[in-house]
Amino acid sequence: MKHTQNTQHDVRTLRIAPSRQSSRFHTDASGLCWPHERRSRIFAKLCLCGLTLVMLGIVARVAQLQTAPPPQIANMLDTQNSKTTLLARRGNLTDRHGRIFATTRVAYRLFVDPQMVREPNTFSEHVGFALGINPAYIDKTIHDALIKRPGNRYVVISKRMTDEQVEKFDELMANPPAGKITGIAKEPILVREYPMGPLAGQIIGFTGFEGHGIEGLERQFEKIMAPQLGRVSYWRDTRRKPLWVEPAQYQAPQDGMGVRLSIDAIIQTLAEQHLAQAVAQYKAESGQMVVMSPKTGEILAMANFPSFDPTTYSKVESKLYRNRCVTDVFEPGSTFKPFVWAMATQAGAMRPGQEIDCTTAGVYRLPFGRLLRDSHSVGEVTWEQVLIKSSNIGMALAGMEMGETQSYNSVRAFGFGEKPGTLLPGEAGGLITPKDKWTKYTLTSVPMGQEIAVTPLQITRAFCSFANGGVLVQPTIRALNPNLPQDRVAIERRALTPEVADYTRQVLRRVVTEGTGRKAKLNTYSLFGKTGTAQMASRTQRGYEENAYMGAFVCGAPYDDPQLVIATFIQRPDHKLGYYGGTVAAPATAEVMEKALAYMGVKPDLVEEDQQVATRR
Repeated sequence: MKHTQNTQHDVRTLRIAPSRQSSRFHTDASGLCWPHERRSRIFAKLCLCGLTLVMLGIVARVAQLQTAPPPQIANMLDTQNSKTTLLARRGNLTDRHGRIFATTRVAYRLFVDPQMVREPNTFSEHVGFALGINPAYIDKTIHDALIKRPGNRYVVISKRMTDEQVEKFDELMANPPAGKITGIAKEPILVREYPMGPLAGQIIGFTGFEGHGIEGLERQFEKIMAPQLGRVSYWRDTRRKPLWVEPAQYQAPQDGMGVRLSIDAIIQTLAEQHLAQAVAQYKAESGQMVVMSPKTGEILAMANFPSFDPTTYSKVESKLYRNRCVTDVFEPGSTFKPFVWAMATQAGAMRPGQEIDCTTAGVYRLPFGRLLRDSHSVGEVTWEQVLIKSSNIGMALAGMEMGETQSYNSVRAFGFGEKPGTLLPGEAGGLITPKDKWTKYTLTSVPMGQEIAVTPLQITRAFCSFANGGVLVQPTIRALNPNLPQDRVAIERRALTPEVADYTRQVLRRVVTEGTGRKAKLNTYSLFGKTGTAQMASRTQRGYEENAYMGAFVCGAPYDDPQLVIATFIQRPDHKLGYYGGTVAAPATAEVMEKALAYMGVKPDLVEEDQQVATRR
C-alpha cells in the first residue's frame, strides 16, 4: 500500500517537474504556448501600435504643415524655396536694310547688402573712388534705405553701370584693398538702347524703366516686340545650394519679335539734315518732311524738327515726342490745288487749253460778292497756267464749275478726311466741312487750299497718285515683302484715270521749269511738283495770325518713272527772310531728292538727255 502511494506521488512529481524545468522552451509536445512567449508577442504588438501612432502623427503633422503652417515655419519655407526670373530680350526695331534703331542688351545694376559690409567706415570711399561715384552719395543711399526699411539687404547704388564702371568694378573685386570690400555685387539687367540717337526719334519713341513701350512705334508694336519672361523655382538647402528642379517649375523665356520698318536710315538722315538747315536758315519754328515710294506706299523717311533723342527723353519737353507728320493738321494752301485741278479736268468742268480770265489787276469779284486775290496778277491764262502760276482766282472758278457735290467727292477721292492707316500713333484724319454744310465760300475756298485741314502725310500720299498712274496707295511704316501675298501692294482705290494722272504730272513738271517751283530745278533729275504758301491759324483767337505762314513744296522724280515723292513743310519762318514755299521749302526738298535718288542707284535722266542733245549736234 505504501508502495502504491509512493508511486502515485512520483507520477505527480514527474508531471509537475517538467513545467518548472522547461520554462525556457517555447512549447511542449502538445504545441501550447508558455508565459515567456506571450510576453514577447504582447511587447511586439505594443511596439507596432506605437510605431503606427507615431507614423500617423508624422503624417498628420506633415499635412498640417502643408496646409496651414505656423508663421515661423511659413517664413522659413519661403527662404528655402527660390524663384528666379529668366530674362528675355525685347524685339529690335530696324530700318528696311536691317540697320538697328532700337535694341536690347545686357547691362549691370550695382547693389549692396549692408549686413555683409565688414568695414562700413571705409566702404564708401573704396567703392566710390574706384567707380567714380561720390562716396557721400553711397553713404546717404544706404542710410536712407535702412531708415525706410530696417534690415534691408538690397540697396541699389547704381541702376545702370556704364561699361567703364563694370570694368573697374571687376578689377576692384579681383584685387580688393586688404579684403575690405564685401557686401557689394552687380546683377545683370536688360536695357533698351537707341544706337542711332535722335535719328527718327519721333517715329521710334521709347520705353519706360520697366521696358514697356510708352511713345512711338515702341508703344504701337508693344504686343509684337514684348518678350515673355521665363521662370525657374527650386528648393535649396541651408547653405543656399540648389537641391532639385521639377519640370513644372521651369518655364523657358522667349524673346520678342523684331519689326523691320520701311524707313531707310540713310534717306532719313538726309531728310533730317536738310530740314534742320532750312528751319535754321529761315529762323522757322518747326518743320516736317515726308519721303514715300509712290509705287508701294512705303514711307522711306519722316523727319521732324526739332527732334529729340529717345535715350534722353526725360530731359526734353513732352511736346517734342509728337510725330507732327501724322498728328498736326493745317490749311495746305496751294499744295492742295493739283488735286482739285486734276479732278476738274477729269470731270470735264475745265478743259486743257481753255482760256480763263484771272484779271490783270489780280483781284476778282465773284457773283455773290466775294473778292479773290492772286499773290501776283496773271491776267488771261490757259487752264494749265492756272496751276503753273498758282492762281487762286482760276481755282475758285473751277470749283464753281464743278459744284458742291463734285468738289466734295473730289476731296474725298484723294483720301482727305480719313486716317491714312499707317499704324503710326496719333494719326489724324484731317478736317473737311461736311457736305451738307458747304456754302459758296467753301466751294471757292477749298480749291485754293483753304477751309480744309490736312496732315503732311496726307498731302504726300495724295501726290503719289500723279506718280503712279492715279492710284491712291496705302501708306505703310513697315517694310513690305513682295514675295508674301499679304505684303503685295493692293490698289485701295483709283483717284484718277492714268491719262489724267500723266497729264497732271506733265503740268506739274512745268511748275518746276517755268512756274513757282523754279528754285527746285535740278541738273540731274527731272522734278515735277507744286509749291504752297498758307497763313497759319491764330493760337489765341479766330482767324489767321499776322505774319505767320507755312511754306511748302511737294514733288516727285524722275519724271518718266517716279521713284520718290517728297513733301516739305516749314512752319512760321521769319517773314523778313522769306516765307513762300518756293523759297523756304523747295531748295531743301530738291537736295534731298537728288541725294536720295543717287543713293538708291537711280540714273540721272537729265544728264542722259543733255548727252543725247550734244551727240546730235
